[in-house]
Amino acid sequence: MSQSLNNEFFEKESTKKLLWRVLWGLCIFFLFIELFVERHGHFGDHSIDSYFGFYGLLGFFSCLICIVLSLIIGRFIKVKEEYYDRDIV
Repeated sequence: MSQSLNNEFFEKESTKKLLWRVLWGLCIFFLFIELFVERHGHFGDHSIDSYFGFYGLLGFFSCLICIVLSLIIGRFIKVKEEYYDRDIV
């Protein structure tokens, strides 16, 4: 019973809207905080990892690459729907 109540909570439109607002609020907050942090690049002061927003962009594109690769791999390992229903002789 508590499982169905938990699912109903996350399926409400008001809850979805609230969670999206919290996510965007956190993203904006951390981007704002990054303005006040002095970054020192790992490979020097003017290396690519010392630029504003580098780690956010790195995380975004890493996630994007993982999603695209999983879609490509999924096309190769997909089996037909009736694969397990056939009789083995």
